Amino acid sequence: FFSQLFIPLVGASSEWEEDRWLSADWYTKEGRIAAGDELGCQGIPTLNLDLMPSTTAIECREYLMERTNASRWDSNPLSFGVDMVENPNFDSNDHAALFAAGFTVHGLNTNYENTAWHDANDIPESNSDWWNLGYSGSLERDVTPLSEIQNLATQGAMVNLHWRAQIADLKVRTNGELIDWLENENLWYTAWGESYSYNYHRINDVFELNNIDSKEWSVENKGDNSEGQINTLAWDIPITRGIDIGNNNVQGVEVEGEPLEELNLENKTLLSGWRQEGGVLWLTIMQGENATIFMENDNEIDLDPKICEDLNATDECDLQKTPRFFNNHSWALTIAGTHTTDLFKWSMKFDESPLVFTWLVEPKELKEFNWGLIVIAVGAGIGAITYTRFLLIRDYKESFDSQTESE
Repeated sequence: FFSQLFIPLVGASSEWEEDRWLSADWYTKEGRIAAGDELGCQGIPTLNLDLMPSTTAIECREYLMERTNASRWDSNPLSFGVDMVENPNFDSNDHAALFAAGFTVHGLNTNYENTAWHDANDIPESNSDWWNLGYSGSLERDVTPLSEIQNLATQGAMVNLHWRAQIADLKVRTNGELIDWLENENLWYTAWGESYSYNYHRINDVFELNNIDSKEWSVENKGDNSEGQINTLAWDIPITRGIDIGNNNVQGVEVEGEPLEELNLENKTLLSGWRQEGGVLWLTIMQGENATIFMENDNEIDLDPKICEDLNATDECDLQKTPRFFNNHSWALTIAGTHTTDLFKWSMKFDESPLVFTWLVEPKELKEFNWGLIVIAVGAGIGAITYTRFLLIRDYKESFDSQTESE
């Protein structure tokens, strides 16, 4: 009797339990991560993020990495969710502590002055700009009008949406109209750490163009050539470069003798490949890769677009050489799954969706053990046993008395 009562006490001292879906390779590494999702952190229930940002970051990183990879590009997580409602004293020093622990992107409500992607013109220029990732709205029903997202898309923004499947005991309903529109638009589906890494390599990777013969050209991504210390946190991912081909046409592209995939605007998740758009070839390759381009005729091609001849078109020139988004998409989208305590519950509505998510995971907090319930249970148990004993004695006595009378 007492052993059954105290079984709930086993593990109660840990104060949290893991999300076992993180350890299911078929669901994470071979499923959601392979499809483009990213896993980041949002904390550990037993630790106060305000008081112990470094410890929280390190333990959450270990919790995640012991179970799965952060993305298809790298095992190290780069994204951390900060909620000022829960951590009102979080400041710039705490952000710096998260960055020192390896988390380059901080989002949600972060209480930081510098910003990244809060609108189409809010372009990040330094690492600290990524400590306040913009909030564009939510996938929750009746929260963000579709027209607001359409306006940001028209401006060429990176739209950052949030999603939380359950608040307390309430399941959250999705904005079906917004989701349907997002799934059918041509845009770049990306994640926090991936977009950070892309922006870094977009600025710093050096491409070199060489003529092989009259119709063949080689383009090599020579990698990071930034001044000062090279960023070792950014994931190694393919980057898009624009090549001016004039009136020429691309017959095909190879890397190490293997054909490189031809892309179109319906390719919405990051991958290596090429796409011709008028007089521009958009080539997406990894660091260290050398692509051979086969042209239709022997006209010269150039990494510097002809638009760069106009000194007043600097911004447009830069975007034609180094497009802001993968495959020269006109806008990009990230969706952060906040307070993801159960990856299956948070993602189940999107099993058949092409959308990509950054899941900010945290262990599930165990409710504080209530000793009052034990007292009640023990009392009820003892009472039940006592009453049952009383009934058995009474029945036995009545049966004995009846038998005596009959004799």
